[in-house]
Amino acid sequence: MNDVHIRRLDLNLLRTLGVLLEERQVSRAATRLNVTQPAVSHALQRLRLHFDDPLFVRQGQGMVPTPRARALEGPLRQVLQALDRLAGPAAFDPAAARGTLRIATTDYGLAVVLPGVLARLTEEAPNLAITSANITADSFDHLKTGFLDLVLSGQESFGDVEIETLFRERFVIVTHRRHPLVGRPITLADFIAYPHAMIDVVQSRLHGIDRRLERLGLKRRIALSLPHMLAAPFFAQATSLVMPVPERVAHLYAEQLDLVIHEPPAEVDIGRFDYVQAWHERRTNDPMHRWLRELVRQSARDIRDRF
Repeated sequence: MNDVHIRRLDLNLLRTLGVLLEERQVSRAATRLNVTQPAVSHALQRLRLHFDDPLFVRQGQGMVPTPRARALEGPLRQVLQALDRLAGPAAFDPAAARGTLRIATTDYGLAVVLPGVLARLTEEAPNLAITSANITADSFDHLKTGFLDLVLSGQESFGDVEIETLFRERFVIVTHRRHPLVGRPITLADFIAYPHAMIDVVQSRLHGIDRRLERLGLKRRIALSLPHMLAAPFFAQATSLVMPVPERVAHLYAEQLDLVIHEPPAEVDIGRFDYVQAWHERRTNDPMHRWLRELVRQSARDIRDRF
């Protein structure tokens, strides 16, 4: 590309192309750029004419860059970083922002963390919405491709992404109030004498209980396997199953469902663990993303104060 050709290109179009290469979706690029989706679509049409290339082809809910766009990605990043250094920090106005933020989490995050986030978001950015996705084995890769903005998780491994600890959590045991274990400390023998419900999510820390039992030559009987934490207390209310659940979930339901919260036996107590927000490093200095992480941080502070 010669100098004359470059000079004909609006720098705002370069920035739009840079964000599209990161987000791979028009709606998400519009949110980042604080413009409408039609404005991004129009900019993309101008970019296609300028580079005489489609630049992106649609695939599922996102877009895949063409070889030409991939070749532009590295040099474009250098140019935009240089422009950012010249212009200083970008501004983000939540009140004017539009679009959708995608956050992957479990039902724990939905019940405990996101209500506080959404309350602040609707007040500060009424035209922004949140879409929640289930955590999968690919969630951290989706941070890298830009399909996800944030992951909220307490799992064992977070991959090669940036993380910030929001608060500490631990597992307790819940049973109904008429359960034979009520009224005395639960021993290891008690723990394996009754059937269990297993909350089975990606890289769950609850798997640590089974690893500890295995080292002791013991095994618990799983009578029910669940993909959701919030359903477990209802089964505890209706059956004699032993339910290891996060402590904050236990407190949400204990009074409503007449449940008793027990300390786990020391042999299988996996201790406290970090609950984090995770994002890709390229979003660290993104003004909109900094604002989003602060909303989550404020919600976490409320959670720490409440429990």
